[in-house]
Amino acid sequence: MQERMKVLLIVNPAAGQLKAKTGLMDIVKRMNALGCLVTVVTTQRRAQASELVKELRGDYDRLVCCGGDGTLNEVISGLMQTEGKKELGYIPAGTTNDFAAGLGLAKDLGKAAEAAVCGLPHELDLGSFNGRYFSYVASFGMFSASSYSAPQAVKNIFGHAAYVMEGMKELLNIKTYPVRLEADGQTIEGEYIYGSISNATSIGGIVKLDPKLVDLRDGKFEVVLIKPLKSADSLTRLAMSLTSKHYDPEVMDFFQASEIRMTLPEQQPWSLDGEYEEGVKEADIQSLPHAIRMIY
Repeated sequence: MQERMKVLLIVNPAAGQLKAKTGLMDIVKRMNALGCLVTVVTTQRRAQASELVKELRGDYDRLVCCGGDGTLNEVISGLMQTEGKKELGYIPAGTTNDFAAGLGLAKDLGKAAEAAVCGLPHELDLGSFNGRYFSYVASFGMFSASSYSAPQAVKNIFGHAAYVMEGMKELLNIKTYPVRLEADGQTIEGEYIYGSISNATSIGGIVKLDPKLVDLRDGKFEVVLIKPLKSADSLTRLAMSLTSKHYDPEVMDFFQASEIRMTLPEQQPWSLDGEYEEGVKEADIQSLPHAIRMIY
C-alpha cells in the first residue's frame, strides 16, 4: 500500500476577505481525496508563519501555504532558514495575489489545492533585501504604502478596491525621494515618487508590467522608477504608460538588473511583498536565481 503524503498546511484565516477561512474545508477535502494526510495550522499574528515553518517543516512531505502575498513571504522566509529542499505549494487566498497571477495559479481554492500537492516543481527566483527574503517585489513611495496602510477591515470589505482607493489618496500628497541607485555597474541619480524592484507582472494591482519582459527564472529584476508628476499631462502620460505597458521615459525609468544598491537621504519605509518593512537609508537588493521550487 502506497504511503500517504503528509501535508503541512499553513493558513492565514484573515487573508483576502476571509477567503482562506471560508474555503478551508473544501481545501482539506480535496487534499484528503487525493490521499493526503493534512495537518492544518492557522496563523494569529505577523511573522508566525515563518516560525511555524522552522518548527514543523521537517515532519512533513509537503509544505503548503494558503493566504495572501504577505503570508507567502513569511512561509518562504521560514523555508529558506531550514535545512533540506526548498519546495512548497501555494493556494492564493489574498486580496490581490500578485505573485500567483504571475504564475498563472488557479483562483479557485480547490483547484489550487490540487495543484499544490499534485503539480510539478518549478524553480523560481527570490529576492534579498538587506538579507530579508521577498518573493516578488520591494518597493517604496507612492502606492507601495497602500498595502500596509489600508486597514485589514477595509481590505476585507472592499477587496482590491481598497488598494486603489489608498493609492489615489496618495496622489493628493506625493512625496519626492532623491535617489542614488547602482545597478549592475550603472549609476542612476534622480528624484522619484515611487520605486519598485520586482519579479512579477502586477504590483499591488496598480503597476502592471509586460509579461513578455518578466521571467521569474532569469535572475533579473524589473526596476520601475516613477518621476515626479508636475502637471495633469504627466499624470495622464503615467496612467497611459502603466495601462499600455509602454514605458514613457518622460515620466518613468524602466530597466532590468540583478544586483541593486539604493541610497536615500533619510530613513525610508519599504514594502516587501505588500508588507511593511522598517525604514532604511541604504538597501542592498540581490536576485537569488532558482532559490525555491514551487509546486503547481
